[in-house]
Amino acid sequence: MRRLLQAILLTFLLTGFVFVNAQKSIDAYRIDGPIEIDGMLNEAEWEASEIATDFITLRPKVGLSPEQKTRVRVLYDDEAIYIGASMDEVSRDSIMTQLTQRDDVGNTDIFGMILDTYGSGNDALEFVVGATGVQFDAAMMRDGNEDTNWDAVWFSGVHLHDKGWDCEIMIPYSAIRFPKQEEQVWRVNFFRRQSRTQVQGFWNPIDPKVSGFVNQSGLLKNIVDIKPPLRLSLSPYFSTYALHHHDPNASPVNSTGYSWNGGLDLKLGLTDAFTLDMTLIPDFGQVQSDEQVLNLSPFEIRFSENRPFFTEGTEIFNSGGIFYSRRVGGRPIGYGRAYESLGEHEVVTSNPETSRLYNATKISGRNRSGLGIGIFNAIGQHTEAVITDSLSGKQRRVVTAPLTNYNVLVFDQNLKNQSSLSLTNTNVWRKGNEFYEANVSNLSFDIRNNKQSYGLIGNVTLANQVYWDEEDNNSYKYFLGIRKISGNWRGLIYVNEESPTYDINDLGFIRSPNERSVSLEVAYRIFDPFWNFNQGNVWFEVDYSRLVDPNAFARLRFNTGFWVESKNFWDYNMWLNYRPQSYDYFEPRVQGRYYAMPAFGNAGFWVGTDNRKPFRMSMFGFAYKVDEVDRWGYEFGLNPRYRVSDSFTFYIDSGFDMNNNDVGFVDLGAHSEIYFGKRNRRTYTNTVGMFYNFTEKMGIDMRTRHYWSKVYYNSFFELGNEGQLLPTDFNAFQDLSYNSFTVDFVFNWRFAPGSDIFIVWKNNISGVTYDDNIDYKRRNYMDGVSSLGSFPQNNSLSLRVVYYLDYVQVKKWL
Repeated sequence: MRRLLQAILLTFLLTGFVFVNAQKSIDAYRIDGPIEIDGMLNEAEWEASEIATDFITLRPKVGLSPEQKTRVRVLYDDEAIYIGASMDEVSRDSIMTQLTQRDDVGNTDIFGMILDTYGSGNDALEFVVGATGVQFDAAMMRDGNEDTNWDAVWFSGVHLHDKGWDCEIMIPYSAIRFPKQEEQVWRVNFFRRQSRTQVQGFWNPIDPKVSGFVNQSGLLKNIVDIKPPLRLSLSPYFSTYALHHHDPNASPVNSTGYSWNGGLDLKLGLTDAFTLDMTLIPDFGQVQSDEQVLNLSPFEIRFSENRPFFTEGTEIFNSGGIFYSRRVGGRPIGYGRAYESLGEHEVVTSNPETSRLYNATKISGRNRSGLGIGIFNAIGQHTEAVITDSLSGKQRRVVTAPLTNYNVLVFDQNLKNQSSLSLTNTNVWRKGNEFYEANVSNLSFDIRNNKQSYGLIGNVTLANQVYWDEEDNNSYKYFLGIRKISGNWRGLIYVNEESPTYDINDLGFIRSPNERSVSLEVAYRIFDPFWNFNQGNVWFEVDYSRLVDPNAFARLRFNTGFWVESKNFWDYNMWLNYRPQSYDYFEPRVQGRYYAMPAFGNAGFWVGTDNRKPFRMSMFGFAYKVDEVDRWGYEFGLNPRYRVSDSFTFYIDSGFDMNNNDVGFVDLGAHSEIYFGKRNRRTYTNTVGMFYNFTEKMGIDMRTRHYWSKVYYNSFFELGNEGQLLPTDFNAFQDLSYNSFTVDFVFNWRFAPGSDIFIVWKNNISGVTYDDNIDYKRRNYMDGVSSLGSFPQNNSLSLRVVYYLDYVQVKKWL
């Protein structure tokens, strides 16, 4: 009996050990004959290969065996790897099939794989196919973060039937990178999502309490005697534009123009690990319009990057947090010089908003030892504004940007336990001595223990701006934090300091330097169903900040909240903020001065209904109160979305923001006075959009946005030396409203692998109404809509054709 008990105990312990630590593996099967990628797993090779099955759920409950089985097989030859998946389902009608475009799987059943060809556990590629045939791919990074802008050319097919659906995927070796060695051993995981039930399962189980996804993958083995091909592809493009400008205040009122452009994108595999990406004479005229707003703050607005070359495969360049790609080809550094130098009777007749690029180049990759290298370089052309004398007609030019070279260099080393160490340098060189040059270096680290439970993160940044006729600006920043990254309890405590003149904005982005802060973040995450919820989390944050120079208190802030997902897949989020009296050293726009801000508190919520349903509504709202008489505000928004059919979806996104007796900077006086005002502000934002997809490769995307904001002042004050508001005789007219109306209509047809035709119509109307004959207090939203006709309007209709040429395929044809 004693021996029997010992045997049972030993078996139990071994079973537990295997369950926790086992890593599944599957052998790939070499083939010689062709595989037709049509979703029909009817070739004999599929039957001869090993099967990966027994998926384990991650959502909505962890650790279960899905009711509907999934079986995956892997084949390979000298050119590609092939994945075949058979997915059982109750019936054909149980398969969700919302038709979308590439990289948007929507409300669709999906099958996908995570592929880490270097086995680091940090970086991987993700390939996903929807039941509609829509493809999604992404670069997956440590902690499960995705870079969805990464794109490759690969092939897939699906077949739906009464008992489920089947999927075939072919990934050419030219689309991935892997080391040169006799046998490839890759990390791999397969996953499936059933949209009807929201069941998500993985072949190699994922424990949500453990940090990361890639490191929890299984193994793909027995891929032997394959060689990385010459990875060379060209994507020449041609684009043409018809432009129309309407300005009721100009002469002539209407003007038209035409233009055409041609260029080339090139990808070249320099080694098995590193790739060169180059764009020659890039054209970004078809990117989505920026969401312009009325900015009354002392800080710059940060806009999203929409240009494909600067979004695809750039994750390594962001490792140090000092690269903001919108600086490249963005607004010229001397854009304002044209207006500062105006003489009597002079007007600015031309002042380009962006600097055109001659070219841009990226080299990036990671070798088998885990060293990632990134090199980015771009050259921006010389840019000038034209100033015209309205009486004589004589013109002169002002340089707003010289010939400029932008460079980023990154070394990022993977270490044990999914740790990393990276060094990033950015450099901006400008020709001539009218402007300055800038250099920034950053050292970052993320060190984790063996159990992936705790980590030490930090970075040090040194910035240098070199001027020709004045002293250089040398500045620094450092950050150091300790965090808990696994388990139900997560947390982070860190210190951060930025020197008074810290400036990385030549190729990076920062709003407010001269800060020393300490912060604590604690969260409790619930992964298993509880009460009427599937999962959720609660959090608490507190941060304390001071100025570096002078060493003065600035702010103390508390934040807490929760998020839960119900069993009917509604989402609920609520939060609370409180900030005692603080001191704002940036709003006065004068160094050393500050505004004493009264105590402040707000509360908000966000609710979203079941995303699986044809009609979905999300809504949010929050209200705040400042510890001053009649100073408060609120904001709310609604985002209804309706899927008319699997092909057609439309949505509305509306918001209203009201600030009552808000306090902010107005102007500077002739004798160093700083004037503030109490103002009421009303902002309306309405976006209407629709998607219509003819096939998974052809569709229409239209988005119309109108933004209107008005500001009217109730009273004015002079800012005192102790940050208080003092009475003043200042009473200059400051009321205004801002209008922005944009239309983006895009027709896209992927007519061949990697090849697209885009037809884009863009409309833009924007302007400021600043008229002391208008009573802004009574001005309403419809007044803002009706005034759109008084502003300049730009329309453009463009055609862009891109054709993808891959060396391997061209060689086959020849």
